[in-house]
Amino acid sequence: MMSEPVHDRIQLWVELPAKAEKVWAEIGDFGALAAWHPDVLSSEVVEIEGDIYRHVRLAEGGLLFERLLEAGDHFYTYGIEDSPLPMENARATLSCVAEKEGCRVFWGAVFDPLDPIVDDIVEGFFEVGLEALRKRFGGARRTERRRRNPRG
Repeated sequence: MMSEPVHDRIQLWVELPAKAEKVWAEIGDFGALAAWHPDVLSSEVVEIEGDIYRHVRLAEGGLLFERLLEAGDHFYTYGIEDSPLPMENARATLSCVAEKEGCRVFWGAVFDPLDPIVDDIVEGFFEVGLEALRKRFGGARRTERRRRNPRG
């Protein structure tokens, strides 16, 4: 029996009129989240037993502890190891894809919610970050989103 492909539970994206290389130069460093996301006060990278982690301090006071799982040209995937959010098994990917007239930045996550409100919280966090990129790099298009609810 074939397993179903894994799809993001939450996925948002924004189209920007800037080259992918320029955008990724600003957002592609795993430790640079605070430099471009207005809801992040600080983002500190640490290495623990050969793995790369980041401590993220949110503007409203929350703390996240995330582990870099994979990184490549114009993308990285991370696991959320510790968070005040009511979810488990969380993994997210930030990526930037070249388009004919600029680029598209995707931010998606898969997780098991312990409370339905977490979908709105994660979506809101991603949306604020992508909107900040739209303001920074220009572009009139709004942030697009897709939400998938897993089979119950």
